[in-house]
Amino acid sequence: MTETIKDKAKTVIIWAVVLSLLFMTFIGCKDRDNIFTIGIASRASSHAAVLEGFKEGMAELGYVEGKNVKYIYYSGAIENYDQIIDAEIKKLLTQNIAMLLTAYNETALSAKKAVEGTDIPIVAAACARPVEIGLVKSLSRPGGNVTGVQVADTMSKGLEWLEQIIPHAKKIYLPYNPDDMISILYLDVLNKTASRLGIELVLHKVHSVEEAVAAIESLPKDIDAVYGIPSQTLGTKSSELSQAAIKRCLPMGSGLPLDESVLITFGSDLFEIGKQTARLAHQIHQGARPGDLPVETSDIFLSINLKTAEKIGLHIPDDVLAQAKTIIR
Repeated sequence: MTETIKDKAKTVIIWAVVLSLLFMTFIGCKDRDNIFTIGIASRASSHAAVLEGFKEGMAELGYVEGKNVKYIYYSGAIENYDQIIDAEIKKLLTQNIAMLLTAYNETALSAKKAVEGTDIPIVAAACARPVEIGLVKSLSRPGGNVTGVQVADTMSKGLEWLEQIIPHAKKIYLPYNPDDMISILYLDVLNKTASRLGIELVLHKVHSVEEAVAAIESLPKDIDAVYGIPSQTLGTKSSELSQAAIKRCLPMGSGLPLDESVLITFGSDLFEIGKQTARLAHQIHQGARPGDLPVETSDIFLSINLKTAEKIGLHIPDDVLAQAKTIIR
């Protein structure tokens, strides 16, 4: 009788342990199922600020990495990016992701093509002119799997700011790669803005950063400034262009955030765009359809680098400085 009681007690203990292990396994699986897994496709260096802002924005919304959110990266090398991004996005799609985060136009368009026929949503950060490039149907009703945050169109205003600090400028050098779709979108409106300002834009076709740098280093003396526009080719190493401009004592401006050494920038803050994109990701995770969420537009800011101004011997008027959100001293 005593042995039987002991045997029953052992059996109860064994089953208790087994059930506990099963319960813990179930809870672990459930927790894993509840993790919001986001695939991230980007160029590691040029998109870093967007991704940092996105992760901070997600953290502020209660997403703790490793607990209820997981990021799977393809932070690709710049070299041969165009040739490998389609394949890398397809790899991300095999890893049971719930969403794709992209930065800039080329990656967003590749992602849109890759998710055709699926219900995987895409949040596109820092896209430019998303309707014109075919990323969404409209800003208010994107349709399909995509929504995101577009960079404000500040190219013309950026040129106006550059002209304001060098009011006697007559010629401004603008390098561009004719193969960069995003660059071509801006040339017509910039030519019209330059004509209105009484400026000649010296447009120069280049196909590499090295070619653009060499051109800046050998610009004729009648060139008064350099202007940077969105470029898949030149944007990856924009600091080399701005440093070349500094060596020639030429002011460089832009309507988008480049590296800090650019003299004057009127554009969006990439970190803040990332945070703004996180709010859209949260809404989608809560059940909203990306195609029903309007594409948002980023805020815009004026940034001035006084260190660069000093290096090139340029005085920035106080009334311009008073309007800058960021002044690098």
